[in-house]
Amino acid sequence: MDEYDPFSGKRKGFMVLMSSQPIESDELIPLYYTRQFVEKAYSYSKDDLSLIVYMEMQKEIGSVEMSLDILRNLKCKVSEKNIVIQELTKDQKKLFEKIGVIVPNIMGI
Repeated sequence: MDEYDPFSGKRKGFMVLMSSQPIESDELIPLYYTRQFVEKAYSYSKDDLSLIVYMEMQKEIGSVEMSLDILRNLKCKVSEKNIVIQELTKDQKKLFEKIGVIVPNIMGI
């Protein structure tokens, strides 16, 4: 706080972390990211399959959040007889190759 610039927040933004426990300032950010990881893992644990995929991706890739952002844009069209997966982006192809998943163009229902 020695070099606090009251105007730097206007350009960079800021966040406020509150705790009922005293925490050293150098522990704040790592604790925040740990909490964020636990919250995401908990939300995925509602679906066991998602949790398994999440943990495998964490083990193979290391950055699950970035991978999930890549997969968020994965699209498909569903009809009565099949599911057509739209063309994968370059990042999606790289991700699936890295974790050893073959994505079909079409799947029967």
